Amino acid sequence: MKQDVPTPNQLAMDEKISAPETTEKLLVSFNAKHHVIDERSPDHRFDMRRIIDLLPPTVTDLRTLRAAEIINLYRTVDHTFSRVGATRLFLAMLDPSFSLDQIQSRQEVIRELSSNKQLYAALQSFLTEFSRNETDLFGFLNAHTDPMIAYEDYRRAVVAIKSMVTAAKDLPRPVSSYLSELIDNILRFQDESLWDILAVQAYRTFAGIKSHRERSFFTPSWRFRPRHVDFGSLWPSLPAIYFGMAWLFGIMEPTIAKTLFLSTSWLSAIGLAYGWLLKPLIDFDTAILPIRQMLLESDSFIKAIESVALLDELTSLVAFMEEMPHPMVLPTVTDGASHHFMAKGVCNPIIALKDRNFVANEVNLANQNITFITGPNSGGKTTYCKSIVQNQILAQIGSPVVATEATINIADLIIYQAPNFDSLADEEGRFGTELKTTRDIFYQVSPKSLAILDEIAEGTTTHEKLSFSTDIMHCFHAIGNSTLLVTHSYELVDYFQQMNKGSFLKISFFDDLPSHKITEGISHDSNAERVAKKIGFSRQDMLDYLKKKGYQIEVDW
Repeated sequence: MKQDVPTPNQLAMDEKISAPETTEKLLVSFNAKHHVIDERSPDHRFDMRRIIDLLPPTVTDLRTLRAAEIINLYRTVDHTFSRVGATRLFLAMLDPSFSLDQIQSRQEVIRELSSNKQLYAALQSFLTEFSRNETDLFGFLNAHTDPMIAYEDYRRAVVAIKSMVTAAKDLPRPVSSYLSELIDNILRFQDESLWDILAVQAYRTFAGIKSHRERSFFTPSWRFRPRHVDFGSLWPSLPAIYFGMAWLFGIMEPTIAKTLFLSTSWLSAIGLAYGWLLKPLIDFDTAILPIRQMLLESDSFIKAIESVALLDELTSLVAFMEEMPHPMVLPTVTDGASHHFMAKGVCNPIIALKDRNFVANEVNLANQNITFITGPNSGGKTTYCKSIVQNQILAQIGSPVVATEATINIADLIIYQAPNFDSLADEEGRFGTELKTTRDIFYQVSPKSLAILDEIAEGTTTHEKLSFSTDIMHCFHAIGNSTLLVTHSYELVDYFQQMNKGSFLKISFFDDLPSHKITEGISHDSNAERVAKKIGFSRQDMLDYLKKKGYQIEVDW
């Protein structure tokens, strides 16, 4: 059955339908609906899979995130203290859609924290303090409580919020305006009436929960006391207490006092039953849950928690830079009409963190908008491409990149087509599956996009592969975006070199082994024989096996 090819407009419409609203990304409100942060889980600070399912990326796609090893990249960069900070960092990497102003502001913070060790240490102490009480706070926000024990959970959440604001007051004043704004967002919460409700007194009125400043003397109200024992649970015991004291100290005639004491003692049981059984249920519905809802709907509280998360995220980027054994630099980020990526000493962040001998390379995606990379398997082509994608993502979240110098333009789309061998569900087979993926990429890219294609038009004859690949790369060249093609088809690359279209890179060799160094040129050689020998499946290995098993074969090829 013939399938209709989606137009660019249809793809854009699908993207709008699937893209989440911006407000959904707020940690507090989004988490209240979907519980991606489960404070009860000691092993996972947040649910990665749930976030990916609920917040489809707009700058990248899931296939790109898998190919670029986004989870490993996150784990490499992550030095956060809190659950909200870890979640915010992952969200940023999942969808690096920051504006140029945001990126530059974040870079300014990283510069200040790198140079001002006192401020950096103070922020780490603040985040450590916040993380100690974070479980209590999210236990309350997630409503993981029971009416009969909610008083303690409520009090712990209040302590967490008060501790957050109090600790923020002790932070040194930063120079960068963005960092100052984040700290001020936390401090502004204490100017809200909700702060008075939490930190001072809360009153139930016909108009909802009010602070002491919001109610007048004539406002009918009922004070909320988050404990079992209050006047409501004590007053039934007052008669028994009075008559008991009168009996004990001889204030009344002993027989009368004793009789009255015994006849009113049962009222104490009513008070105890109210304080320990009925009052918690009433307070849970009329005070605790409404206050929780007020927190979830409070822009000021949401901004405060978001600011803590951003402080944690930015502090984590500084820690990542300090841990990396290779040079890192804050790139010059631009927002031009077309994409470019020029850098020296580029390393793969994931591998370079553990490998001090990682071979750095130069990247120059500027003048020629299509780049061909040729060379043998296991030579470093895929690692080179992943290094570009991963550092592009880092640059777009305001992070340092693993390079000695870099100038990177914001990409409106970061896409990576890696080979997909699972085509059982596609009636067109591998060729159709791969071609559809390339088609979808082609219809989405603009001159501002970064696209990496790891072999295209696979699963057909050599002649057809060359023909389709030629057409595809001509069309990508016409769009003008940064397109890298990893290929073993040197015939295709030779053709484009003759046409003077594109730039051409290859894996260099040293002592007949790939050096993982990317240089200009086209590789016409393959190390297939070396790989076959390495895995024990060369021509001689097969012949030796047949001889060992007693099979007869005429070696005449």
